[in-house]
This record gives sequence, structure tokens and C-alpha cells, in this order.
Amino acid sequence: MKSKIFLYLSLFAGLAFTACNDDDITVNTTPILDAQSVVTGSADVTATTATLHATVKGLENSSPQSYTVGFNYGMDENSLTQSVNGSLAEGVVTAELTGLADGTTIYYQAFAKLQGKVTFTGEVKSLTTTDATVETKTVGNISDVVATLGATVTNAPAGTTYGIVIAPATVEADEDVRAGLIVPADVNAEDFVVTMSGLVPSTTYKYAGYADLGAGVIYGEVVTFTTSESTIDVNDDLVDLGLSVKWAKYNVGAHSEGELGGRFGFGDIYGVLNTTVISDYASSDIYRTAYDVANSAYGGRATLPSAADFKELFDNCTKEWITLEDGVSGYKFTGPNGNSIFMPAAGSRTVNEVSGEGVDGMYATGSIVGEGSKFAVAYNFSSSSAGKVNAPVYQALSVRAVSTARSVPFNKSLLYNTWEIDYNAGKSIRFDGPVHFYGTDDCWRTVTNKEPLVGDVWAWEADASNERAFGDCSGYMTLTEDGNIIVKMQDGAEAKGTYTVNESDMTITSSIDLLHPAAMSGYADYKTNIKILALDSERFQIGFFRDSDPATVSVNMIPQGKKYGLSVEFSCAGNDGNDIWGAELASILPDEIFGKHTLVYEGSFKDPKVFLIDIVGLLEKFPGAIATVTDIRLDGESIAFDGSKMFYGDIENNGAYRFELFNVYGKGSADGVVVESPFSNGQNMQVEPAINFTEKIEFDIFVSETSTFTPFVGGMNENWGGVWDAPAGAQSFNVNINNNKIEFTCPTSWSAELVAEGFQAGPRVLCVRIPRLYGLFPDMQCSLDGVAVDGNAVAIVDPSLALNGSADGNGVDYELTIYNQWNETLKVNSSLGAPVGELLPAAAFSNSVKVDFTIQNLFKAPQF
Repeated sequence: MKSKIFLYLSLFAGLAFTACNDDDITVNTTPILDAQSVVTGSADVTATTATLHATVKGLENSSPQSYTVGFNYGMDENSLTQSVNGSLAEGVVTAELTGLADGTTIYYQAFAKLQGKVTFTGEVKSLTTTDATVETKTVGNISDVVATLGATVTNAPAGTTYGIVIAPATVEADEDVRAGLIVPADVNAEDFVVTMSGLVPSTTYKYAGYADLGAGVIYGEVVTFTTSESTIDVNDDLVDLGLSVKWAKYNVGAHSEGELGGRFGFGDIYGVLNTTVISDYASSDIYRTAYDVANSAYGGRATLPSAADFKELFDNCTKEWITLEDGVSGYKFTGPNGNSIFMPAAGSRTVNEVSGEGVDGMYATGSIVGEGSKFAVAYNFSSSSAGKVNAPVYQALSVRAVSTARSVPFNKSLLYNTWEIDYNAGKSIRFDGPVHFYGTDDCWRTVTNKEPLVGDVWAWEADASNERAFGDCSGYMTLTEDGNIIVKMQDGAEAKGTYTVNESDMTITSSIDLLHPAAMSGYADYKTNIKILALDSERFQIGFFRDSDPATVSVNMIPQGKKYGLSVEFSCAGNDGNDIWGAELASILPDEIFGKHTLVYEGSFKDPKVFLIDIVGLLEKFPGAIATVTDIRLDGESIAFDGSKMFYGDIENNGAYRFELFNVYGKGSADGVVVESPFSNGQNMQVEPAINFTEKIEFDIFVSETSTFTPFVGGMNENWGGVWDAPAGAQSFNVNINNNKIEFTCPTSWSAELVAEGFQAGPRVLCVRIPRLYGLFPDMQCSLDGVAVDGNAVAIVDPSLALNGSADGNGVDYELTIYNQWNETLKVNSSLGAPVGELLPAAAFSNSVKVDFTIQNLFKAPQF
């Protein structure tokens, strides 16, 4: 039979072992108790009794027969000759002394004895028997960062001082509250209040009043209270300094830049932790964790700055020691963009003592010096120095939050559209890919508003090359305002149902499966509480929960009208064989096609015989569209051309809109030559030598959805009232394309009339506008023929002073300006005479003004 020897180590250690056979023994030599395990606590006294308290950590798993707890006591702090055993419950030791005389001072010290041999003791404290009592007050005037606390004391002897102790509500024993942060009362009175500031919003605390008799402290009952919620306004409470993060205007626990706010140990999310026990604090980075006080205080909308954030602040901002009008001194940081913040010199706190207030700023980061370290990275400043320091984790410092959050409101009406998954021909338009992967806690707040929430928050925004992650992305989903939904999946089946939206948490619930790619089949749920991660006029992102490998998997959608772009293709061919055929310059979304576009081809070419651009499918989708080329740049230099000699429209009868700039095989050619070149005065040309580029060619084109244009008279009266739209029934004209040439007879005379009130003293502005025409024809010219006010002709002094140009400089709408008080030329003189002050009295009218004008040309013949 094998013998076994067990080393009984429970005097200093817990014994634990596992055995695979009789000879395998593992001994745990971690001490049960150490020098910090026994803490002498408070005493509840009457005139003749004292109930002593202490805490012991480490005996939770030990048999009561293996230890003795209690107190040594005596009348002299150096001679504790008596002892009393106590009871231990949930880590708190309690023992009672009776038969004492009123006014007796007793010194006491907690002890824990293991196996009757090894004793650990706490510090020596004192008590005085008394019939004084403390009654803790009900909390008054609770806000998010301030609470009015206090107590009423009776029968206290002279010389007694008063205050409160406060601790997190997570502590269970009253003894832990009594060991909490000591906050003395400002006024030494038996009935007192303490205005406790620097608290953390939405946080529950426990507190008690106390009376310090000098030789002992008596306490009132423990009262619990909770501060109110405080949500940081990311638009008003954060300052953009031109750095990578925005900085809060004030400290955590404050509401203005001059308030000091709270002071927090590393990982203390309450601001009242006051021990020097290293294990009570965090030992690794805490920003964006459950130990981030800024994140806790502001509901996940902000976070502690990292060491890198503070370094960026100190390195990139100008720093100045200043004193505010209220006498608070500190540092002013001015960012690269000129915006600034102020950080008060609030000092720091160790245990219960605050030092450096008014002269030192000690600000926490969320960064530890090294994993498991006793020090955290902090930043310090004073009137003479500033920089990074290492602070003990128990040193309570000021906190200034940072954030990348924004405030994008949820607009339900943007849902009402037909959506398709953002994937077509191997690429996505608005997203990196059709499917992204997020943490299970990601939501609208993190994806759209970029809030630094704590939890399972991460992102892999997979690009369009990860086809195995999504597969077939066809189909569509239509949501209507009346709550109906139509979904067509990849198999072509169309389902109809209803949906609802929870706008408080941004989720959508449907009676049918929402649209998702084929590779996402087999998920638990496609209908209920599906997250809306992002929504605007360009994008719709919904997140499904993947239960097999927990994550939020988003389906990224765009409006159907934005999915299939119109390809713009460039062709250029010559005699050397290095031809360019159908090079895609852009893919323009249908709902973005109208207006100006700049197209770039990078490469080289010279002497083309074919030179053209096609907008594929434009006329098939928009039969009434018209477009022109407004500028061509060769290696960055504009060249002259005559747009009237170019050919336009559906030249190939395939629905594409072609700009045929030069083509020996196309329109305007005969026998292999171009009869009239748009780029020179040359005729019967086989190639175009004016087209010669070595690096790139750029085209500016303008596309109008219609070839119908409506002139109108616009104006602004003396009261700043304006008319800037064509009236109902106003006459229009067309710019047509016939035989692939832009057809408009010039000169063409026209009239437009403005009927309005408030112009009796004359206009501030008077003009003729033709929407969209300038964008197509920036060289167009009109002449002023006549002006009549209330049916009476006005003499035109100098018609050349009516100015041709772009309305408001937008490059889109044409304007013939008759008068504008802000125009440097016209404010001196106009075609109708000089203004008086800011108004033009020659054009004053009570009812109407009519303007006659002539469109002299759309294209301008250049000088080659």
C-alpha cells in the first residue's frame, strides 16, 4: 500500500490538488491572507456599548473551524491587552463590547488568526462612547452630476467635525460605505448639507453622514440615490479642433469649462474610489471598455482619450496658461483650425486628500503604462510645464472625454423606395461590397453615428471581391409609406407583405423575408427586429443576426435608380493602329446624369480620324435629353472648337447619345474626309492635327433632361422680396436636334414678363433667366431690345450694359442682367440709366415689367 504525505499549508495557503493517480498531487501555495486582507473598520457606539466592525478578504472558502476573527482593544493604543471574538459574515467582522462608561475612549484593532497560530491584524482605531447620534438626510436636488447630501447630529461634544462618506452602490456592507470617500462639510454645524459635485450621470451611490468626535467616528444610516441621465450633445458639447477626435467642452462631472468636475482612479467609473490597493483598479487599457468612465457617463457617445489622443492634442495645439473671469486657472488649447478648449487645473486626489487644485492639471488617459502595471499614462500641466507623466492607478485624475460621434437623425420616409443590393458586374457603387460584417452590438448608433459603444463592436467591411460571402445579389425590395413591402428574391419569386419600423431602436419587422443575397440563406431570422444600420437617399443598410458564428451581417442596398450606371465611352482612332475603342470614362447614375460632368482619359494620342464620346443608353432611358461638350483640355490646356459643327444624338440608332467630334466615317463626312472640322477652319480633312495629347484629355459635358426652355423675368424689390421662377403658363422654346445637328434659329426674339408687387420704388435686381441653357451653351449671347413697365416703354440708354452670364455663377442657368445692386459695373450705371442708392427707379413698376430680348447665338465661332 502506498503511503501519502500531505503538507498542510492552510496557515498561509489554500490546499487544492488534482490527481490522475495516487502519486500526483498539486499544491496551491497562494496565501489566503496578506498584510492588506484585514481592515479595521468603524464602530457603532452608544453611551455604554460599542459594536466593532472590520473586513477580512480571503476566508470566503475556508472552514470557520480553521480561523478566529475579532478585535484586540484597550484604553491605550499601545497596550491592547483585551480581546473579543467576533462573527464573520460576507467578509464583515462584527463584535460587541458592553458595560462601558459614557465618554470612554477605547482603542481597537481587528485580527484574523489562522489555525490558532498565525495572526493578521489591521490598523489601530479609536472610539468614544457617547449618546450622540447621526441621522443621514434624504438626498435632495439630485441632478446628473450634483447631489445635495447631509445629516443631522444630536448630542455631539464640542470640537466634533461633520461630513459624509460616499461609495458606489455596488458595495454591499455598510462598512464598505463607511470606508468610502470622505467629504467634510463646509460648515461645522450639527445640521449640515454637503453639495457633492463631480458625480457620474445615471449612477447609483450609497452615502452616510458622520460625526468625527476626535477619538472616534459615528455614522448615520446608509442612504442610496441615483443621479439623473446626461446625454452629451455631439453637436454642441464637443469641439472640433482639427484633430482626429473631437474634445468635450468640459470635464466629466461638470457642465461648464470652469467647473472642475470629478476625479477618477484608473478604471473607477464612480469617482469615489479611495483605496490604494492596486487590485481595486484596472491593470490594462480601459478606453472603450466597461471601465471607461467617459463612456459610462455619456451613454456610449464618448470615451476616455487614449495616450495617442492626448499626444496629438499636446503636439498639434498651441497651449496657454490662462485664468478665466471666475478665477479658475488652467490650459487653453487652440487647435489647427482655430477652435479651442479650456481644461481647468483641478489637481488630483489620493485616498481622501486633494492636492494641486488651481495650480496643476492632471488628466487621465485610458492607457496603461504596460500590461499589469501599477501606473497609467496621464498628462500634466501647470503654469511652467506640461507633458506626459506616469500616475499611480489609484491617483484620481480629471477626465476630459473625446468622441468621433455624430448626430444623424433617422428619417423613416427615406425607406420609401425600391432598393437593390449594391452589386453589379463585379463591383459596388456606394459600399465597398454588398455584404459587411459587424459585432453583435453594432447598430445605427455605431455604424451611422460612429458612437464608441462598449460591447461586441467591430467591423469587417468586405469588398466586392469576396463573392463567396454573398453569391447571387439580384432581386429587389420595395417599401411604401402605407406599410406594404414587395420582395423579389434571386429565384424570381415575388412576395408581398407588410412591415413596421421601431424608430426608438431603428429596427424593421416584416411579415415576409427581407431581401438578402443567396449565400446568406439559412440564417435564423430575416423578418423580426432586423437592424437598420444606415439609411439616407443613397444607401440602405440592414443587419441580420448570424447565430452560427455570432455577428451582425449587413446587406448593403442602394436605390434601384442608382444601381445601373450609364457608361460614358471614349473612342479615338487614327492611322498608326494604336486605336482607343469604347474606353469607359465614367459610369454615371441615372439620377445624377443631369448637369455638368468632367470626363478624363489618361494616355496619349495624336491626329485622330475618329474622335467621339458615347453616353450609352441615355436616350433609351431619357428620350428628351440633350447634351453638349463645353470644354476640351489637352494635357490641361483648353483648345478652341466650334460646337455648331459637331454632331449629336442617337447617331447609331442604339439609344446612346453620341458626341461626334470628328469622324471621317460618320456624319459630316464625304469620301473619307470630314468636310468641316470643328477644331479649325480646315475643310475636307482626313485627320485632325489639333487633337494631340501626351498625358491626358479632359472633356466637360453638360446634360439636360429636356430640350424645352422657359425664359422668365426675375427680380428683387426694395423689401428683399424676390421672384425666381417662371410663372404658370409662361412661353417656352425648344432647342432641337435635327439630322444630328443642334437646330435653333439665331437671332430669335423673345419676350418675358414679371407680374409682382413691391417694385414701386424700383428693383434691387432685374434680369431675364433661362434655366439650364447656360450649362449647355456657355458662349450664348442675348441682346436687350426693350423694357416696358406697367405697359409703358422705358428708354434704353445703353443696351450693351445688359450683361450676359451665368445666374448666381452656378454655371447652369443663363442670365441677362439688366440691373444688380451688387454688380460693380451696374451699381454705377445700367442699360436703363443710373441707379438711385441701391434701387433702379427707371424700372419701377406697380404691376408688371416686360422685357424684350434677342437670342443672338448659342455657339460662338472661335478664332482659330
